This record gives sequence, structure tokens and C-alpha cells, in this order.
Amino acid sequence: MDQELPHIYTVSGLTREIREHLETNFSLVWVSGEVSNLRQPLSGHFYFTLKDAGAQLRAVLFKGNHQYLRYKPEEGAQVLCRGRVTVYEPRGEYQLVVDYLEPLGLGALAQAFEALKQRLLAEGLFDARYKKPLPFLPRRLALVTSPTGAVVRDFLRLQKQRFPGLEVLIYPVKVQGAEAAGEITQALEDLGSYPGVEVIVLARGGGSLEDLWPFNEEMVARAIHRCPIPVVSAVGHEVDFTIADFVADVRAPTPSAAVELVMPDRAELARRLENLAGLLTRASQRRLQEARRQLTLLGGRLPDPRRHLQDLRLQVDDRAEVLARRFRRHLDGQRQRLHLAHSRMVLLSPRRTTTAARQRLEHLGQRLWSTWQSATRERRRHLDFCRSHLEHLNPLAILARGYAVATRLPEDTVIKDALTVPPGGEIRVRLARGRLDCQVREVSDYP
Repeated sequence: MDQELPHIYTVSGLTREIREHLETNFSLVWVSGEVSNLRQPLSGHFYFTLKDAGAQLRAVLFKGNHQYLRYKPEEGAQVLCRGRVTVYEPRGEYQLVVDYLEPLGLGALAQAFEALKQRLLAEGLFDARYKKPLPFLPRRLALVTSPTGAVVRDFLRLQKQRFPGLEVLIYPVKVQGAEAAGEITQALEDLGSYPGVEVIVLARGGGSLEDLWPFNEEMVARAIHRCPIPVVSAVGHEVDFTIADFVADVRAPTPSAAVELVMPDRAELARRLENLAGLLTRASQRRLQEARRQLTLLGGRLPDPRRHLQDLRLQVDDRAEVLARRFRRHLDGQRQRLHLAHSRMVLLSPRRTTTAARQRLEHLGQRLWSTWQSATRERRRHLDFCRSHLEHLNPLAILARGYAVATRLPEDTVIKDALTVPPGGEIRVRLARGRLDCQVREVSDYP
């Protein structure tokens, strides 16, 4: 009787059937264990082993999956993995292909926050050498925040109080949810090349760790680091810290505090300018008084040529008498010697030296007076320029020329289109002096 031959598998065939069986029965499993033998080659994939006290399991986390995870595997960490069981046919080994991973024990968000913080710290993104200084008096700043939150209203209110002439560009983004990080990153990239923007304020009110999580995303942190414009992080309350706070050039405890950091107080600037003008005036007066004192001191040190001349005249008289007595015996010879002596004394007379010194003194006095007048005129021109520049920046100067600003009540918002105000609506008209509260009788779209 013929004996039935057994079915003979090839290695590849048997391995393929085992793979199909495992993938069919273990298409989605959750596995917990300790990460060991972790490695990440140039491909960007994570290869590691999950183990416990009794067994171990090879696992792989592909780059396309882990780049969207908040937490990355670490050597020795206890993790919870989700994936499918398959067989790597070239080696005949079964493994877990992971598509989701989170730490055990500590909350996933808190641990992901700390892991990203340590990784970016090691890369140097928090180093002080990358921090850009804020401009002293920016002409335009960008506010990146939600357009519907209270942050915008508080920021603009404080900005009008401190420096009304500053232009604020509002870039609306979502500050919470899955799409928030992408919109914030795009805003930073757009504003990095926007003309005239000198500082960017990234603002959001307080909230839980989950609410603030978009500001802990790696893409936001790297966008802040790449931004060529100084970035101020004003996220949450004073006790809240995000990754954006560490990467930003300046951290503000609250959005309201960011206003004080990025713009000066116009009233304080005016007081400082007035003080500097007073200091300049007093310094000029002190220099003038010191110059006069030095001139008086130098004048007192010059010898009086009249006394020296009197002494010389007395000596001449004495010598003349001696010569007269001696030259009587030799009259002709003495007359010639007397003539020569008189000629020498005329050449040595101090009158010539005195005249030259007086001329030089007068010349120095004129130069000193001319220099002081020139310096005083230059400082007065600079002071006038600063005053006219401040007056030009005053927004009330436009109202003084006959213009007015109409706002809708009770919101007190500026009216740009007459059709937005219904008949009977109340409006407020601000003039150069005072204001008018009015009621609309008729609305027309013609000027």
C-alpha cells in the first residue's frame, strides 16, 4: 500500500504562512515592557527590544509614525506600545511594528514635555548666545494670538496707554487644539520676512497643560529659534512654563507684562527728554563759567609789562649818569658807545613781546567764544528737531487740523463704513478738544 507523503514546506513558504497567521490573529495589540537595546540609524527609525522578567520582544517604530508622537522611546523606560505582530522573513524573527507609544507611570504629556525640554537643551536652543535683544522703540510689532480672546483687547488697551503711536499687526491663529501648532509655526515663518515688523509677541491666556500644549510642540520651538526677529513668549500665567518660553528671546510672565517689555512709556520718555534738556543746558552753563574762570586765571598769571619797563628805565638812568661821568674825558668815544647801547636796549624792549602776547590772547578769546556759540546752536537745533519729531508723532495733531474720529457706542469701535451704523444708533465723535455724543438720524453711503 502506498504511504502518503507528508507536505514539505520551504523555509520561505513556512515563514510566509506563519507571518500571515500572526498578522491575522494579532493585527492590533497593546504591549507594555521595558525599552532596551535602543538604536536609531540614519534612516530615522527606532529599533529596540521590549522585555520583562520572563521574555523579550523585538520592536520597530518607523519614522513616519514617531515624528507625530509627543514622546520618543528612551533606554530603560517603561512604555505602553500599540501595534501589530509580524515576521521579518529574511531573519525569520517575529517583531512588533509600533504605531503608538507612551510612557507608563508619569503622565504622558508631562513626561513628553520634560523629554523634549532636555533634548532641546542638549542641542543648545536655550543658550543665551542665541537670544536677540528687543528694540528700544519699535515702530511695528506683530501679535500672534487668537483674535477672539481677551488677550487682544487687554494688549491693545495697554498699548494705547503706554505708546499710542506704535503700530500693532495682529496675526490670528488657533492657540489650542491639534491645528494650533501648525498655524503658530506658519505665523512665525510669515512674520520673519514681513516688512517693518521689529518684534513678535506670541501670546495666550492661562490654561491647563493640555490647553497650552501647542506651545510645547517641537515644530513651534524650532520656528521660534529660526525666526530672525526677536520673539517674546507671553503664554499663560506667571507660574506656567512652556517650551516656547525657554526658546524665545524674552519670556513675559503674562500677555499684559509683554506690553511693558516691548514698548516704553511715552510719558516717561517725555520726562527723560525734558531732564536731558535740562542737563544739557546746565552743562553748557558750567562749561562757559569754567572757561571764563580759566581765562581770568590765565590773565592774572601774565606779568605787568609796565613795572618791568619802569625798572628798565631806572637802570637806564643810573647807567646814563655813570656813563656821563666817565665819558666826559672821552666825549666822542662815549657818545658813540652810548648810541650803540641805546640801540641795543630798543631791540631788547619788552614792548614787542607784550604786544604779541596780547594779540594771541585776544585771538584765543575769540575762538573760545565762537566755539561755544557753535556748540550752543547745534544743541538747540537738535532739541528743536526732537521736539518737532515728538509733535509729529502725536496722533492728536491730526485732530487739531479739523479731522474727527467717530466710534460706535457702546462698543467704542472706530466707524469706517456709514452703513454699519443703523438709524437711531448712538455714536461718539472725538475732536481736538472734547467729544460729541450723537444719535444718527439718517444713513447714506454717499459722501
